Amino acid sequence: MTPISITFMVLSFVLLWGGLIASSIFLTKRPELDESEYPEGESDDVDEALHKVSKSYE
Repeated sequence: MTPISITFMVLSFVLLWGGLIASSIFLTKRPELDESEYPEGESDDVDEALHKVSKSYE
């Protein structure tokens, strides 16, 4: 392999694994929200939503 190809290979390894490590560290320090921490939204009744959509096409 040529020196330039080795350089680019090492650079790509550093970017790939560095990003993986950085994201893992970030997630351990700032974990995702629990379901209890999300704001209240509308109901998740799928049948009701489908009924509204089907009525709009009539």
